[in-house]
Amino acid sequence: MKKLFYLLPMSVIFLLTQCMPAKRLHQAETNAETIRLWYEEGWNKGNNEALIPRVFHPDWSDGNPLQPESNQGIGGMYELVKFYKQAFPDAHFTITHLFADDTHAAIRYEVEATHMGDAFGVPATGKKFTSTGQVIYEMRDGKIYRSWQELDLMGIMNQLKD
Repeated sequence: MKKLFYLLPMSVIFLLTQCMPAKRLHQAETNAETIRLWYEEGWNKGNNEALIPRVFHPDWSDGNPLQPESNQGIGGMYELVKFYKQAFPDAHFTITHLFADDTHAAIRYEVEATHMGDAFGVPATGKKFTSTGQVIYEMRDGKIYRSWQELDLMGIMNQLKD
């Protein structure tokens, strides 16, 4: 009986310590799948608007220093998608790197697109371009809560020149 008295608490502690890493791993996998879904089904297959409520947290915010406070919440994401779809309607993303843990995800991507609408202060040129970028995501409840993007805007501008 004395052995059982000691064995039971030890078993509980062991189980609790083993469940936490499994839960964190599962959340990391969920976060990675959310990001993959956003690019493959959202951008590449044109289902962004349908996916926004599923992929983005209602309190999402964009950490883009070029547009502080302009893209906030679900409404801000709808506006951002509308802008990019008008400017680059055929954009196709290839995720080259994807890392995720239980609270964050990060990607590096390659993108090909045609400049069909005004963007970044440049009127539509009809020119194709390729570029790369990275995005860091803060995740909450398996959804994108905050994002920070860096893209090769100078490289894009050089490709759009006359």
